[in-house]
Amino acid sequence: MNKAIVTAIAIAPLFVFSLIQTSLAMPGPKISVEPPYLQVSPGEEFTVNITIYPEGEEIFGAQYTLFFDNSLLQALRQDNGPFLSQDGAGTMKISDNIDNSVGKIEYGEMRTDVDYGITTPGILATITFNATEPGTSCLNLSEVILSDPYGSEIEGVLIGDGACDIGATPTPTPTSGSEDDDNGDASVTSTPTPTSTPTQTPSPTPTSTSGSGDNGNGNISITPTPTAGLTPTLTPTINHVPSVSPSPSPIAAVSPTPAASLPLSEENSRLPGFEAVFVTAGLLVIASYLIFKKENRG
Repeated sequence: MNKAIVTAIAIAPLFVFSLIQTSLAMPGPKISVEPPYLQVSPGEEFTVNITIYPEGEEIFGAQYTLFFDNSLLQALRQDNGPFLSQDGAGTMKISDNIDNSVGKIEYGEMRTDVDYGITTPGILATITFNATEPGTSCLNLSEVILSDPYGSEIEGVLIGDGACDIGATPTPTPTSGSEDDDNGDASVTSTPTPTSTPTQTPSPTPTSTSGSGDNGNGNISITPTPTAGLTPTLTPTINHVPSVSPSPSPIAAVSPTPAASLPLSEENSRLPGFEAVFVTAGLLVIASYLIFKKENRG
């Protein structure tokens, strides 16, 4: 067997392995909801960013659709970010729509007056929501298209979705003159009110004076001898009211789910150029076979 054929067969697997490693080391561009997880209260307004990481690709235009639970959230507005205009180039919106009736937001933007794209990460758009009801709403990106300066769609885009947890609002318990006990519970204590019990003082009783007689008018002179008056005494009666310690209503604690790494969409997680690896390997095998057949005929 010719040495060239043996060498080609030996080198082919190494070449294929090298191509696979190169493909794995070059991830595609990413678009994600940031932050990927939020905790808010009912009635609170908050914002999320749609961020793009080009990963070496020139991004000339971008568009997406974001779905959310319209029974828990209401989208208020959508503002374009500085991503496509970060170098001073002009941009143009190709779509900008909020539909709270179905829970859908659409956005699209492209560069103008230039013939090259952006390779530095940045915020494509910022969305402001209002949390209306307790619950958990997903923020799912869909229909994502990133295009290059030639107008072609970039393959292998990775997508990172988000989630928003709307917790219940705690109800405060009013207290009157309350203080915290050792357990942190407020106790309501009534202040005792003294009740006075007055004692009546008897009126002086007239007493006949000894040796009294007729005073000349035929009347008997009566000198009243007052009886020592009794001083009214206030006797406070304290009505003891037991201390009432209301038990606070239990509030369900929401355990935040740790933010996981950006989930990858299955349809967009294919390795770029992976098919080309197998095509190249197949061509090498066929070429080796033809050379081997030719040498045998010779």
